[in-house]
Amino acid sequence: MLKLSISLRLRLFNSNKRNCKKNDSSPLLLAEADSLLRSLEGLRAKSTIDNYHTALRVFFRYAGTDLTMNRIDARLLEGFQQWLSERGTSQNTISCYMRSLRSLLNQLSPALKHQDLFDTVYTGKMRTDKRSIPMEDLARLRQLDIPPRSSLAFSRDLFLFCFYALGMPFVDVAFLRKHQIKDGYIVYHRHKTGQRIRVRMEAPMWQIVQRYSKEDSDYVFPILRFSGNCSVMRVYANALSRYNRHLGQLGKMAGIKRHLTSYVARHSWASSAYHANVDLSVISKALGHSSPNMTLTYIREIDDNRIDEANQELLQRIMG
Repeated sequence: MLKLSISLRLRLFNSNKRNCKKNDSSPLLLAEADSLLRSLEGLRAKSTIDNYHTALRVFFRYAGTDLTMNRIDARLLEGFQQWLSERGTSQNTISCYMRSLRSLLNQLSPALKHQDLFDTVYTGKMRTDKRSIPMEDLARLRQLDIPPRSSLAFSRDLFLFCFYALGMPFVDVAFLRKHQIKDGYIVYHRHKTGQRIRVRMEAPMWQIVQRYSKEDSDYVFPILRFSGNCSVMRVYANALSRYNRHLGQLGKMAGIKRHLTSYVARHSWASSAYHANVDLSVISKALGHSSPNMTLTYIREIDDNRIDEANQELLQRIMG
């Protein structure tokens, strides 16, 4: 069910009763979205479903009422954007809400084109602080003196494994099973996109796997701790939160200025490969991206540095 607070759901229900007679022919967004999101569970990545839930929850908070589908127009969306901006919402978050709403509407009414409704609101992506760290920081992290077998040592080793495995996403490491390592290779499908990835097991990767492998588990790493009736994705969400908390501590211990998160290993591998003059198409394939254009979002900030270096070199030649 759509994750709305009880008070908001009651407010929408009462407003709904007052307004539903005005236009009975158009379906209500809340009921339609509820049904769609239930059908998508298991078919879309958890992060995508969570984005849909969040966008709808915030949108209904703005609207103060449930709406029939035909009442959602460009003017309403412009008002929603203005409301978000006045509350200090970042442009990238606004874009995420708008793109989620657009995707939902397109799935709810595939015969209609909702693209034009979003022409006057922001659906782009502003550049954010880079998420990669240089090799020097990675070395400092690897050389940290941490008690072996401690939770911090485990999180540090997982971060290094993600980097060594071509920037393997943490979700794929968490769900990695032993049968996916065969003949010296990891072969898996990305949890987010379904893309097939093949990674050769190098010596430091084997060392980390052997350090934590448990005979009584099908998983390569003891990341997912099951207890009670928690769903698999809830267990994963708790593991991710714990991992990111540990990475924050490790970054401070290693004197790394960049805030470490689960994304940093992936971005760092892409940046390091690019600095090593690895072809963009190779980096894209290693990351499991559908096209090199997607990979550019990982390494775009490096281009700025290379432009500066190229210009400096050119001026030095000109000036003798």
